[in-house]
Amino acid sequence: MFWFDFNWQIQTALNQFWWPLNILILLGLSTHLYFAFKNSTVATAITLAALPTYLIRSSIADVPFTLLEILIITTFIGWLWQKRKNLQATSYLLLPNKWPITLILLTATIGLFIAPDLRAASGLWKAYFIEPVLFFIVLSDILKNSDAKHKILTGLSIATLPISLLAIYQKFTGFGIAEAVWLPEASRRVTSIFTSPNAVGLILVPIIFLIVSQLLNKKTDNKFKIKYGLVILLALVTIVFTKSQGTYLGLAAGAIFLTVALITKDKIKRLPQISYLVILTLTVIALFFGPRLLLDRPDIQNRFVLWNTATEYLTDSPKNFILGAGIFGFPNIQDAVRDPLTQEPLLYPHNFFLNFWLDLGLLGMIGFGWLLWVFFNKKTGPAENFQLGLTAAMIAILLHGLVDVPYFKNDLALLFWTLIAMRD
Repeated sequence: MFWFDFNWQIQTALNQFWWPLNILILLGLSTHLYFAFKNSTVATAITLAALPTYLIRSSIADVPFTLLEILIITTFIGWLWQKRKNLQATSYLLLPNKWPITLILLTATIGLFIAPDLRAASGLWKAYFIEPVLFFIVLSDILKNSDAKHKILTGLSIATLPISLLAIYQKFTGFGIAEAVWLPEASRRVTSIFTSPNAVGLILVPIIFLIVSQLLNKKTDNKFKIKYGLVILLALVTIVFTKSQGTYLGLAAGAIFLTVALITKDKIKRLPQISYLVILTLTVIALFFGPRLLLDRPDIQNRFVLWNTATEYLTDSPKNFILGAGIFGFPNIQDAVRDPLTQEPLLYPHNFFLNFWLDLGLLGMIGFGWLLWVFFNKKTGPAENFQLGLTAAMIAILLHGLVDVPYFKNDLALLFWTLIAMRD
């Protein structure tokens, strides 16, 4: 059966209905299993709608897994079954981005075997790399159908609703906020189902830009525009309540790009240039002006300590520089130098590139850089607003990722590969 890995207040409330909720989960899994073998598009949309379910856990033979992982695996197996008569057409060699993906998977596997804790690393290896790439393979195939994109966006929209609604409820009640420091009413910061306010913004902001791009599509039905508009409104209110500076930076970056792109003629030709300009400009602002304005903030000071700890490890030896620390290796590095009175233990150095460098090594970081280069330089054909929304979403991830961990979490990894697939 399943158990819940939420804040203690939320978990206590859910545990009162443990049996009914488990029955509902099993019924939901049965429904998903049916669609996995009958209609991969619907199964994929259901999986994306269930992004928050990585916090619903179980185990078989002492092997832990999440509800979200079950949905991903059954979606992939069902898709393979449907393609069984034409498996050659689904060959890995035909995949877009196959070479950077191969490099990423190879370095992730190396990172697994050099990890200080093989058991912990193996769970992250499958959840952050293998399963999202399997989902990417399915999504890349089903997006060839004209109606798939709308279903995918519907699934992502549904995923935001429990996150937003709980966060808004938290703002007025304080129920389920992850840490006491964020609880005082005057300075309250919502966390929804997550462990920090930043985690709320990391999942909501990219989805907002995807939905906005669909709203800009003249072919979108008015009733869907109303529904999408409500989803965006709830998400934006939630983001305001997080008081997350990194979230605001990502949202501003994506919004600036989208605004400039929409008012610029010949959008697609200039798409990469506009992307690079926005990223470069806001990176400079964040790195050079932000610290000067926020040096007195403890969280900013802690970021500098984290980055310094990570870079000192990487530059300590050629081996560290090339191989990194292995998957889930940073906690050991931090524990060796951390002052327990002033610093909390963290899993990653809170920087997009340092996160990958430490876990996957230099080549792994290059692999993700290569993948992003292809993403931003992809020829997209007609100047679709949706492509602009995709680019805005990725820009938001990268800018927020300068000071946070925008990938190494089940829901965020799956969302990242969803963006990559939708670009292709």
